[in-house]
Amino acid sequence: MFIIVVGGGKIGYYLVQSLVHAGHEIAVIEKRADRAQIIMDNFGTVGIIGDGCDPRILEQAGSGRADVIVADTGDDEDNLIICQVAKLRFRVPHTVARVNNPKNEIIFRKLGIDATVSSTDLVLSVIEQEVAHKGIMPIIAFRKNGMEIVETVLTSRSPAVGKPLSTLAFPAQCKILAVLRGDELLVPDANTKLEAQDLLFSLIKPSSLNALEELLVGQTEKVS
Repeated sequence: MFIIVVGGGKIGYYLVQSLVHAGHEIAVIEKRADRAQIIMDNFGTVGIIGDGCDPRILEQAGSGRADVIVADTGDDEDNLIICQVAKLRFRVPHTVARVNNPKNEIIFRKLGIDATVSSTDLVLSVIEQEVAHKGIMPIIAFRKNGMEIVETVLTSRSPAVGKPLSTLAFPAQCKILAVLRGDELLVPDANTKLEAQDLLFSLIKPSSLNALEELLVGQTEKVS
C-alpha cells in the first residue's frame, strides 16, 4: 500500500519504521526539515517539508493515489483538517488520526474519520489488558468494527512453539497478520512454524482474547 504519514516526531518515526519494514511505500510530510531529513536518511522514504493541512503539500506528497493517510501531529485540529482534506478533496479511502485529547474522539468519528488513536486511551488499554491478558498487548483498536490489533511474544513455554499455524485452533474472529522473527518480518501461511521469541501481530475481536491467550501464552494466573 501507499501510505502518507503527516508528522515526523517520535511516534511518526517509529510508525514509518514499522511500515517500511512491512514493505509499504511511504511518504512523510513534516514541517521541520531536520526531522524530515532524519526519516529520509534512515528509511529512504519520500519526504515533503511543509504543512500537512495545506492541500498543495498533500498533493505534492501523492495524496491522489494514497491508500491511507495517517495524521500524526501533536495538534488535534490539524489532524482533523488533514483527514478531512484527504477524504473530501483527494478521495483517500482510509484516514487515521492521532487524537491527543480523548474528548475529541467523538467529534472525529462524527466527521467521518475512519480510525482514531488516542495516546491516553492506549495507555489505559495497555494497563487494563496487561492485567487481564498476560503476554498480549494492544496496539490499535478499530472502533467501527470492534476489532483490535494485538501483539504477543512467544516464550519457550508457549503451547504454540514448534507448531505450524495450520495445526493451531485459533479463535474464529482472529487472524495472524505478521510474525517478527529477529529482524525478519514474515507474512505467515499455514506452514509457518512458530518459534520462541517470535512476535506475533494478530487482528482479533476482544471477546476472543481469552482463547488467544490460552493458545499462545498458556494458562496464566489472573490478577484480581
